[in-house]
This record gives sequence, C-alpha cells and structure tokens, in this order.
Amino acid sequence: MATHFLVPLMRTLLVPQLPWKALLALLALSFALPSPAQAQTSAKTQTKAKAKKTKAKKTKAKTQEKASPQEAKSPEPAKAPAQEAAKAQAAEKAPQAEKAAEAAKTSTPEKAPAKAAAPQKSPAPQKVAKPESEPVPERPMSVVQAEERARLSSRMRVGIGLDLFTEKSHLSGAQAINASRTDESFDYNSHTFLAATLSMSIPAPVLSDRARLGGAVRLFGNYSASGNRSFGFGLLNQAFVTGEYGLPVANRMEVVFGGRAGLSMLLPGRDFSKEIDRLQIQGVDVWSVPRVGWLAGLSVGGRRQMNEHIHLRADLSAQLDKTYLFATTQEIEGLKFSKDWSTTALRLGFTLGAEFSL
Repeated sequence: MATHFLVPLMRTLLVPQLPWKALLALLALSFALPSPAQAQTSAKTQTKAKAKKTKAKKTKAKTQEKASPQEAKSPEPAKAPAQEAAKAQAAEKAPQAEKAAEAAKTSTPEKAPAKAAAPQKSPAPQKVAKPESEPVPERPMSVVQAEERARLSSRMRVGIGLDLFTEKSHLSGAQAINASRTDESFDYNSHTFLAATLSMSIPAPVLSDRARLGGAVRLFGNYSASGNRSFGFGLLNQAFVTGEYGLPVANRMEVVFGGRAGLSMLLPGRDFSKEIDRLQIQGVDVWSVPRVGWLAGLSVGGRRQMNEHIHLRADLSAQLDKTYLFATTQEIEGLKFSKDWSTTALRLGFTLGAEFSL
C-alpha cells in the first residue's frame, strides 16, 4: 500500500525516472529485511533452544552415572539390535542341531560302558505311619475288681481288734508228799470277757492276692477264775502267727478263713503268786518267773474294704490253749515232794476289728 501511495506522489513531484526506481528498490528491501527487534527475538529463541539441549544432555549423563554397574557395562544401544539378531539365529539353529544329534544317536549303536555301573544303594526304608490307636474296650467289672484287690492286698497291713470271748477251762493239779497225794484240780470260767488284739500281715509267697501271713499279740490283762472257785492267776498274754485266705463273695467283700498257733505267757500275780511264796517258805525250789504254754485255733469271718487304706472285719474263733504252772519233784528233809499244775482252756471268741494298709 505504501508503494502505491508513493508512486503517484513522486510523479506529481516530477522526480526523475532513475532516482525514483532506486528509491523504490530501497523501500522494498527495507520491508523485506527483518527489523532489529525481530533479529534479537530469533537470537534469543536460538540461545534458549541450545541451553535446553545442553541441559538435557547433562541430565541424561547423570542418570547413566547413577545406573547399576551391570547397566553401565551393557553394550551400547547401537549394538543391541545386533545381539538380538544373533540370539534369534542361534535359537533357529538349536532345533536343527538337536535333530541332527538325535539322528546320529539312532544311526550309531551306543558303546558298552567300560566299567560296570556301581550297584545302586537300596533306598532307606520309609517310616510307616503308625495307625491311630484304637480305643481300648472296657474290661469286665470282675477283672477290674480282681486287679484292685490284688493291688491292695500287696501292701502290709496292721490291725487292731476287740475280742469278746467265753471259755470253759480246767486246772489240773495235785500235790504229793511221799505216799500222800492231794487233788487240787477244779473247773473254772474266766472272770473277764474282753481282750485286745494287735496284728500285722503281709501277702503270702503263694496266692499273694488272696492269702496273707502275719503275727498277732492278744492281751487278756488280769486273768482270774470264777465260778465254784475264785483264783487269780496274774497277767495273761499270747503271741501267735496267723495265716488266712480271703475268698471274694461280693463287691469289696470277702470271706476270710484263718488259723493260728503260738505261745501263751502268764506273769504270776495275786493268788498264784501267793502260792509260789508259800512253797518257797517250805523249802520247795520254785521260782516266781513267767509260765509259758501253747495255743492253736481256727477262725472264719468276713472283711470289707471301706477305702484304699481301711478294711473292717469280724471273725468267729475257737482256740485251745494249755499253760504249765508247776512241775516240781524234789526231796525235802527226807520227804519226797511233788507238785504239778496246768490249765487247759477252750476259748470261743468274736472279734471286731479294723485293718490299715500302709
């Protein structure tokens, strides 16, 4: 537009032809060339682009330095396509090589091994899992009771009992001086009816679950005669061994059969002691020492287990015992003197007692 405006103006001013063309060429060149501001702007944009490129190169270098050694040693990107191509070719050749090897094996027979193969070790035996234990069936009650009875009978027991007794006794006695003989015998009953028994028992070597052996001591206290004639003998004690057999009849109940045999001992006292003193005064050689005798008896009863440690029992007994009091024969001042005394008793008793397992 400026050119069209200036051309008529120049014509009006009557500018010569040649200068006018030169001026027109200058104006066109000034419009064609960029202005200084545009040049500066383009220079700035080029500078910024170069700065961005250098900054991108620096950040890329830093990231490569921070990468692991394996990544650092990895081949350059330019070489990666070549390696991938080599791998692909190797993969293509692998099946062909395997087929060729298989064909060679089938065509040529295998050579026999030079050395015999070592015998293989037998495999270790595998642990067989144990089957789960089956529940134990319940045992009969009779078996359980028998085992319990055997276990309890294997212990030592001590017992205590109270004896109620009655007896029929006879004192056989006679005193003789030369041809004269005096009968001093008489029948009597015991003045007392109570006695105490202490016992101990252990399982027998045979039939230990039912049979027991032991010993006992029976204390009568002051033993004296009553009835047609009263006579005090003194302290009577007995010691004997026992044996018994228990036969089960019910739950925790058994019938007990027993026997006993032992010795009796009488410590002189009261009337018997006075008789000894009288004879000693007359010069008879008698001593105030304990008198001994023997005994034997049988018993039957029942015993019940109350708990693991206590048994109660009741027994009926019959016992025969004999005690020797005097047996003296001597000559005193030309006279022949003799004196013989002994007692025989048949004693029936009922005993209530308890036994304690230790």
